[in-house]
Amino acid sequence: MKAICTSCGESIPSSSNIYKCRQCVNHFVCESCQTKEHNRTSANSHTLNKIVSSQVQSVTSTAGSTSPKLATDEQENQSKVGRLKKSLKSSSIFSSEDYLYHSLGCCSHCYRIVIMDKEPSFQCQQCPAGFGVCAQCMPLMKILHPSPHTFSQEPLSYWTKQIHDFYHLDVKCNGCSMEHFNGNRYQCSQCQSSFNLCENCFKTKHAEHKMKYIQNPFSISINRLSLARRILGLTKKNGERNPDWRDPLTGWTKSDAELVDQQAKKEQENYYNRLQQIEKKIEERAEEERRRTREENAHFQRRLQDMEDDSHRRFMWQLTLN
Repeated sequence: MKAICTSCGESIPSSSNIYKCRQCVNHFVCESCQTKEHNRTSANSHTLNKIVSSQVQSVTSTAGSTSPKLATDEQENQSKVGRLKKSLKSSSIFSSEDYLYHSLGCCSHCYRIVIMDKEPSFQCQQCPAGFGVCAQCMPLMKILHPSPHTFSQEPLSYWTKQIHDFYHLDVKCNGCSMEHFNGNRYQCSQCQSSFNLCENCFKTKHAEHKMKYIQNPFSISINRLSLARRILGLTKKNGERNPDWRDPLTGWTKSDAELVDQQAKKEQENYYNRLQQIEKKIEERAEEERRRTREENAHFQRRLQDMEDDSHRRFMWQLTLN
């Protein structure tokens, strides 16, 4: 089977290198397109592995096979996955608006992807592992979930604010000089050096150049973790007899999901560690500023006291002369 480059649309000669995306089922890239900007910048979502032409057939046949155990669940969720894909402007979830701009979750019962800031979801207050369900499965919890457990529903604005409040660590706005700002981040597509704007400066500054939206790496990491845990939940629910089974939504196998789960946890750990370092440094600067202010106030009080003492001495001297 001859591979078609999904970047340029040309057939990839069997004599040249072929690059296969680990996340997508039928995403192949030729050697020329592998170095293109849009393929390199999407490396956080799409990992390209070099393969030989003989592997193309085995990869596509493996992607199309589904174990009997997983077939039933896949049919049950096919319509739900289809509805999600219809809401996406791209053929890949990793370049979709929901993945890039919103917060993804996963129903712990039906394993449907839930867009947390666009549709209602319910979280169990007693389960320590973060058990949450979609609105469709919530009525079933009265029967299927332990009766002493209670569910809460956060408003959609809660999840919207959560996404907005993630910081762009170690990034400085070239418009207002704010460091580690939150909210949307925009980067100039024409300036050679990295030129960034926060969402406030984006409205009024650098209008002469084209700006592009830059996803928050921490938000993307959370969404990748949700996708990975969905796959791990599906394989656990339906058995693990076929390790080569690929999730039709992401193209990941169970081993891919385990790797993504580990990477996402490490990325989140690094984020919070770096955030603590920045907050500590900011607090140290604030404490230094408070110390300097105290010293300046003490110096001012001393000068004021000296002036009062000098004025008093002069007054007493005048009284003596008179």
